Amino acid sequence: MNNNGQLPRKWGYIFGMTALAALGTCIAGLIYKEYIIAFATGLVFGVQVFNFIKWKRQR
Repeated sequence: MNNNGQLPRKWGYIFGMTALAALGTCIAGLIYKEYIIAFATGLVFGVQVFNFIKWKRQR
């Protein structure tokens, strides 16, 4: 954390990369009819999008 309480830029990249990986896994889970995996990674995707939006507002 910076002195003013903001997360560094690399956290935004980490949130974005994790969201993309979770979205890809969610889509693959739906294609292969693995609905529990799709649901779980859909939740991860949602949380990462929330984190990214929160991070973006700080900047």
